[in-house]
Amino acid sequence: MNYTRILAAALALGLTAQAHAEQKIGFVNTERVYLESKQAQGIQAKLEKEFGKRQKALETLKKEGKSLESRLADTRLKEKDREKTAKRMSELIQSFRRAQAAYAEDYNLRRNEEFAALQQNANRVILELAKREGYDVILQDVIYINRQYDITDSVIKALNAK
Repeated sequence: MNYTRILAAALALGLTAQAHAEQKIGFVNTERVYLESKQAQGIQAKLEKEFGKRQKALETLKKEGKSLESRLADTRLKEKDREKTAKRMSELIQSFRRAQAAYAEDYNLRRNEEFAALQQNANRVILELAKREGYDVILQDVIYINRQYDITDSVIKALNAK
């Protein structure tokens, strides 16, 4: 019976000592990785190129709408012209909303596809870094972390090297 107590005490001391052992912790700011890495900047440029024409078309519709709005505000406009302009304005608004919704949906889908690949690469780099530098835990998306644990710069540097 004494051996059981001694064994339990030894185990408790061993677990306590192990819990107090130095742990290496890192933190990665995912948002910074998505903004500052070369791959993220390349994604942004690619999306701007891919969706630039549609964005300009939306801007053209918006300008036309402002022009029609100004025309409707003109008190000298005849009733027949006012009705025509109001009808065109209504059609333009509907067209703009449809085009804007389609643009947003397509853009977000493509953006998510592209950033999923970046996330996979970042996760691979983080795992490699964790193993190479002996991290016990690497955190993402936390409310608060002391800056001494931030390894985001190392992750961005490693991503940019690939």
